[in-house]
Amino acid sequence: MKMNNNFTPWPDIDFSWPNDAISRISEAIRSLADAMSEVQTKISPLLETIEQYKQQFNNFGTDLANALRPLVAIEKMGNAQFVYWDYMTSGYVNTILDANNTNKILRELMYKDKFNTVNNTIDKTIASPELCKHMRLYSQSVKAFRQGDSDLAVTGFTSVFDGLLSDISKNTSSNLTPRIKTIKEKLEKDELLDQDEYATLTLALTFEKTLDTFSAYSNFSQKEPKGLNRHWIAHGRSTRKKTKLDCVKMINLIYGLLLIEQLDSNDTN
Repeated sequence: MKMNNNFTPWPDIDFSWPNDAISRISEAIRSLADAMSEVQTKISPLLETIEQYKQQFNNFGTDLANALRPLVAIEKMGNAQFVYWDYMTSGYVNTILDANNTNKILRELMYKDKFNTVNNTIDKTIASPELCKHMRLYSQSVKAFRQGDSDLAVTGFTSVFDGLLSDISKNTSSNLTPRIKTIKEKLEKDELLDQDEYATLTLALTFEKTLDTFSAYSNFSQKEPKGLNRHWIAHGRSTRKKTKLDCVKMINLIYGLLLIEQLDSNDTN
């Protein structure tokens, strides 16, 4: 008996929806990748300037190594996925540089501060108009963080960051050029940066390094990355126990993104 290749026992059921769903998921992933690229593009001129500045001192081999100390501290914080935007005092720089374990010293500073800094960051984030659409989930994530439910908090903060990134990246024009130009000229002339300029430099470097590792693709068949990884968290594959410091890192990453957008807007006006 010849089989009818067109025969189906479920003639009235549309099986095209899985393909449609997969297509939408793929499009969302591409959109997120594009959004991350847009934000990195905004700060890339400053990152290139800093790299030239570092090479300048390395090539001369002068006694001006102290000028690089803040940059080394900033790099250590970025590698630890800790976004930072304030001016670093020499004491703070020394504390970071002297630490064998950056995460450990950041945790100690967090508890010594009794979470005052992170609570202030949360308040400033909530006051940001850009957060309006994501306020409910952000507030719930903050509540989870304060109750010690760090796994829930990190998952919620990751979703908030994704949403903000998508919103902010739609503003494709960058207006940071004047600010970057001033910093570049001072670095080239070996002039000291003022505190605001150092803060901008710190924000750009720590944000870029954090975003680079946080958004990095990682194969699920391999061991979970030690640091926070959006790919693992968003897809429900992360089983590593999250800590309060992990929550603070996400809180800082979200506020760092808002700060970059704020700087961009301020330089427009």
